[in-house]
Amino acid sequence: MGDFLKRHWSYILGALLLHALFAGVFGLTMLNMQRDAPPMQLAIQAVIVDPSQLNQATRQQQQRRERERERALQQEREQQAKQEQQEQQAQRERDQQAAEQQKREQEETVRKEAEQRAAQERQVELKQREEAEQRRVAEEQQLRERQDAEKKRAAAEAERKKRAEEEAKRVADIERKQKEEAERRKAADDKRLQESRESELQRQLQEEEADAAADAAAASSPEMAQYQAMIRQAVQRRWNRPLSARDDLLCQVTVRQTPAGVVLSARVGSCNGDAAVKQSVENAVMNASPLPTPPNARLFRAELTFNFRPGGG
Repeated sequence: MGDFLKRHWSYILGALLLHALFAGVFGLTMLNMQRDAPPMQLAIQAVIVDPSQLNQATRQQQQRRERERERALQQEREQQAKQEQQEQQAQRERDQQAAEQQKREQEETVRKEAEQRAAQERQVELKQREEAEQRRVAEEQQLRERQDAEKKRAAAEAERKKRAEEEAKRVADIERKQKEEAERRKAADDKRLQESRESELQRQLQEEEADAAADAAAASSPEMAQYQAMIRQAVQRRWNRPLSARDDLLCQVTVRQTPAGVVLSARVGSCNGDAAVKQSVENAVMNASPLPTPPNARLFRAELTFNFRPGGG
């Protein structure tokens, strides 16, 4: 009920005012009717009434009543129009107040939203500042740590270099001493080696001189002549005489052989035969492998040169 009165108080107030207006108009009408009524006559007074006048008075009274009713209706219509105007004005005022209230509410909402956004922006800015400050502090801390680490690395590097220089110096001293010792030993060894070489060379010279004398004796000995004759015979048995070979053929042949007489190579030097003859002599030497061994080991030559003369000595 209270909510209903609060929502419709304007309409209820208008209805009450309208009823009060109707009551006022009715009261005024009754007072006018009483003033216009003819005065009361005593019952004993005799009145002569003219019917035409009575009808005229009746008509006038009716007209007056009609006019009063019209005035009342007019006043009522005017009051109703005024009430309607007042209600419209009140409604406009209420609408205006509602619009203003809505506008104020919207403005308040916009203001609150702006304040809220500003507060959020301040919070975001504050957070960003805090984060920036934290990053700055962290970066400064990292910079100090890097600087400390760099100083430590530099100190460690300097210490390492110092130790390395000291170690290099110590190693250089050791190497120098070792080199000096090695040079001293090498000089002594070289001296001993030189003396040993000179002694060995002297011995070899003596042996070579003895061997040369023996070889010279062996080379000119009948045994060497016999050994070369054995080789010439072995080669001649393997020789296939070409048609271009001369009767007085004489070729100098150099043979490389093993101690067992295995021929490694054969080469014809000066020869009075053509290429076919030279090739036939080399083939004969290779086919005669292994060559006869000498009767005396001192007669063996790894590279032996002899004269190939078929049918001759």
